[in-house]
Amino acid sequence: MCPRPVNGCPKKPIILLLLFVFFGFYIYACAGGHHKPFTANPAPQRDISAYDKRLQLAVLSSRQLSMEKIGQVDYPGFQAPLWRITFKPDQPAAYKVFINAAIHGNEPSGAECAVRFVEWLAKSPQQYMDTAFDIIPIVNPWGWVHNIRFNRDGTDINRDFATFKSQEARIVKKTMQNAAYHLMLDLHEDPSADGFYLYRYALGDKAAGEKIVARVAQMGYPVEQNVNMVILKTDNGIIDAPMPGIWYMRLTGQLAIANYYRLNNSKCVFTIESPLRLLWEDRLIMQQTAVDMFVDYYTK
Repeated sequence: MCPRPVNGCPKKPIILLLLFVFFGFYIYACAGGHHKPFTANPAPQRDISAYDKRLQLAVLSSRQLSMEKIGQVDYPGFQAPLWRITFKPDQPAAYKVFINAAIHGNEPSGAECAVRFVEWLAKSPQQYMDTAFDIIPIVNPWGWVHNIRFNRDGTDINRDFATFKSQEARIVKKTMQNAAYHLMLDLHEDPSADGFYLYRYALGDKAAGEKIVARVAQMGYPVEQNVNMVILKTDNGIIDAPMPGIWYMRLTGQLAIANYYRLNNSKCVFTIESPLRLLWEDRLIMQQTAVDMFVDYYTK
């Protein structure tokens, strides 16, 4: 089970007030927000039907995998399902793990990591005899197809989990109602980072993140040291997001998907960030290493 989180709320009201103010600046300093709506669909950069076929083939090859359409993303000239892949072990599950990727359409290695993980579960179900998985491999199909961060309406879906203006966020919210997980992973990439890093949300247990960062460094990959977001910054590849900041982001209407999970679905939530400027296979290795190590740490 996940250790009880240490939130570390400041005791003095003035310190708490200053923390909230700084978090307000942090929210607007972060990449994201909104883009003007896209009036037409740009030329596709990726084939979502081929991606869906890979998922379907994996599911068909395993009696322990299933594939559910949890919603439909519908824009003029573009329609795509949102899929949830579920893995159920033969025996009753002692642990439940959730993974999502590609909420930003221009961060593709998370989606590839997710589909490879599904394919691996189909081939090696014995690896997780007491763990169930739910996976939403592409949260933002329009953005993923067109290699654009936003959805077609110009919304950064990863800032929409307080207001739920986007259809994609509403689908995820409906799917997550009353759901509880031992571990939740949100897969991202950072176009401005030089190395790998993680977000850890209001969690006192530091061991898992530190082990993963150390493993990535041992493999010869760079670890990010210079992501600064006003009061949040990387400390040897890890950003600690305290609970007061998560509450404040909800208050300001800029809540990220991982923040929403931390408030509603799990005490153990992490965002994995690979540096977009590195080679494709290197980014995939970082993502897959982090996913495997997180799952092993919290389920074994």
